Amino acid sequence: MNKVSILDCTLRDGGYVNNWEFGENNIRFIRSELDKLNVNIIELGFMRNEPYHPHRSIFNSVEQVTDIIGKKKNGTLYAVLIEMANYFPPEMLTPRTTGGLDFIRYSFWMKCLDEAYEYASQIVDMGYNLGVQPTRVEQYSESQYASMCERFSKLRPYAIYIVDTFGLLSKEQLIKYARIADEHVGEGIRIGYHAHNNMQQAFSNATTFAELDLKHDIVIDASVYGMGRGAGNLNLEMICNYLNSFHNTSFNIHHAFEIWDECLKEIYSRFPWGYNLEYFIAAVNQCNPNYATYLMNKNMSIADYSRVIKSISGDDKFLYSDKKAEDLYRALIKGAGR
Repeated sequence: MNKVSILDCTLRDGGYVNNWEFGENNIRFIRSELDKLNVNIIELGFMRNEPYHPHRSIFNSVEQVTDIIGKKKNGTLYAVLIEMANYFPPEMLTPRTTGGLDFIRYSFWMKCLDEAYEYASQIVDMGYNLGVQPTRVEQYSESQYASMCERFSKLRPYAIYIVDTFGLLSKEQLIKYARIADEHVGEGIRIGYHAHNNMQQAFSNATTFAELDLKHDIVIDASVYGMGRGAGNLNLEMICNYLNSFHNTSFNIHHAFEIWDECLKEIYSRFPWGYNLEYFIAAVNQCNPNYATYLMNKNMSIADYSRVIKSISGDDKFLYSDKKAEDLYRALIKGAGR
């Protein structure tokens, strides 16, 4: 059976909930508790070209990340994510060192594969493990996804991912992309799965992925209590408990409860996340969940909200802006006197 690793993305994807303002002490506490929980990879936040504030899990230098890592646990990888959508100049990265950052994940758009490959090459050249994160995997045809896997395998990355950005993959779609990756990802490279829970499929899809018995080892992303954008991510405590029961792993999920009690419970009381009809409707219509986040504040009926979401077409479905959401609301709802 292939090996299953867990990457925790609480401090990175979870930060969409609270603008990454966890507080410096909480950031260090979460990192420490995740070490004790025995997750395989700890993602500490984003790398972005913006001013650094110690209370946020957004970094603009490797040295800042290294300070948060502190004493490393043997066998654990410490990661960040760089996104094409928020350009981070590669010259701001410094080469990998033994005591610092291990792993850089790079997320990119399908329409910019050449630029993505060039940027990813620079990450590898600086000695980092590379995570290949093609956003919105559902837009790739079978041949396009196979070609992407083969191309990026030439860089010998740590993992190539199936990224369900909008949380809309069915089990059948996930299996399809997993089988394609298993066939076209290079030997020794892991296959990753990043889920969102907009249709409440994250856990069932993750367990299906774990049971496929692929040729490659796999990585599954999760966050404590599913903290993340939209309806959130796969719940760390749930997938770790499942793997302990059926895959002979030894995740100490008590430390997820410590993170909840000490850090996340208070955030949830102010900025709750999780499944709701608005996120479900956005996912069904293949729309960016930010539309749901914005329109939920308009106090409209679900029926009217559904009308707005169904009216979105073309690139507007995924290229979100507050202005677009407001214009749609005014045209379809407020303008109709509802």
